[in-house]
Amino acid sequence: MRNRVFILFSFFVGVSLNAQLSCEALMVTGIKYTATSFKHGRGKLMTTDSAITNKMQLKEFMLKKVSDLSAEEKAEISKYKIKFNETDTVMFSDWDIIHEGKVGYFGRAVAKVRIICADSMIYTYKYLLNKDMEKYVPNQFKIIRLNQNNFIINDRFHPYMNINYYFRKLE
Repeated sequence: MRNRVFILFSFFVGVSLNAQLSCEALMVTGIKYTATSFKHGRGKLMTTDSAITNKMQLKEFMLKKVSDLSAEEKAEISKYKIKFNETDTVMFSDWDIIHEGKVGYFGRAVAKVRIICADSMIYTYKYLLNKDMEKYVPNQFKIIRLNQNNFIINDRFHPYMNINYYFRKLE
């Protein structure tokens, strides 16, 4: 009887582990995750102001290799004199609500992305796509939860703001 219970328990644990999103799966290019919520606050997390989130048009986390970018995306990057290698992994987004220590909507950006699974960290080097910004802004996000179709990251570059980003995989 004990063996059957143990086998049944092992089976359910195995099935649940296979259903979880892994850090390595998050690094796969071409998979789109949509931002579903943004929360921040010093004590209790509060939903980010809708005046910021309603301006967002590209609420997605989708990694691409520079060599796989469309002609429009390459043309947009070239307008701003941003240089990437063909093997770099990048992401177009507008969901990062903090820039140089200020919370707000800062427009469309492109970021070079590096994910380190050993410490569950996402490192970005973000360039805002506007004429005033030519230098990159580094950031670090800690992957704090991975589920079957979603994940949550926390801004570690600005820990005093306690900003969490919630993403869900599009089917």
